[in-house]
Amino acid sequence: MKVKNFYAPSINEAMLQIKEELGSDVVILSQQQSKEGFQLTVGWDETTDFDFNENEQISSINTKAFFDETILRKALSYHGLVDKIQYHLLSAGREAAKMLTNASPQSILELALSQVFSFTPLLESPERLQMFMGVPGAGKSTAIAKAATQAKLKGQNPAIVSTDNIRAGANIQLKSFAEILDVDFHFFKEPQKLYHFLQTESDKYDRIFIDTPGINPFIATEVEKVASFADTFKGDKILTADAGRNVEEAVEVAEIFNSLGAKMLLPTRLDLTRRIGAILSVAGSLNMQLCAAGVSSSIAKGLAPINAKALSELILS
Repeated sequence: MKVKNFYAPSINEAMLQIKEELGSDVVILSQQQSKEGFQLTVGWDETTDFDFNENEQISSINTKAFFDETILRKALSYHGLVDKIQYHLLSAGREAAKMLTNASPQSILELALSQVFSFTPLLESPERLQMFMGVPGAGKSTAIAKAATQAKLKGQNPAIVSTDNIRAGANIQLKSFAEILDVDFHFFKEPQKLYHFLQTESDKYDRIFIDTPGINPFIATEVEKVASFADTFKGDKILTADAGRNVEEAVEVAEIFNSLGAKMLLPTRLDLTRRIGAILSVAGSLNMQLCAAGVSSSIAKGLAPINAKALSELILS
């Protein structure tokens, strides 16, 4: 409501002023008399009238900006991503829809994934030294055997190094794989000896895969064991993580390994996992590069490249 005061020698003159200026759709809120005359305070509702000129042209709206994100939203919700990463992907999807003409949800999601996540193929990393970390049973030793096999098939000269002085069985298994592949195997209990080896002999190999003991990341003494080995060199630190883990726990665990230098993520058992929200949440929340994925028990073919196209297919399947 708008309010205005009118002044006149008499009420009739004030009413005439009001009618001439505002018409009759006003309400007298108050009136006061003084020696100079009368003051009337009136109020009225402000309305806006719209006129349509038949000569005006109606302009079209670019509907590409209004992407129907229902399919993507349902898929991301099914996989259980943390809210922050789901928001980033949907936002990137809207931008992708503006760039692509009549694109399918998968094409839009693929472009969105390529904008939100980073991908670095494991064997294409410029770093020759690659250390694998994770909790017990995450599949580190198996991932190393698969990586060494693929490196060998590419004509590279890899070496396998173990620092796991907890599980003797894992060392025996890795050593057996190394013998089958005809690659060197080394075992070091102490960080100093690993450091000396890397300083003096690493140039003999195209790539060195280093295994670490599986640890409980919530126990400081166990974390320190891996930290002491991780500090011996500059290279890739890779978190090997079960793809089917609870989302919130996966992020908490990854935060600790990230603080040890793990900047790459290798999900395992992807073939046994229906929901990959944990992997996407970890990679997105901690800005970790996805480098490969364990997709089967096969040593020769069980480590697959991971990229935006593969992820989009997984999410929407």
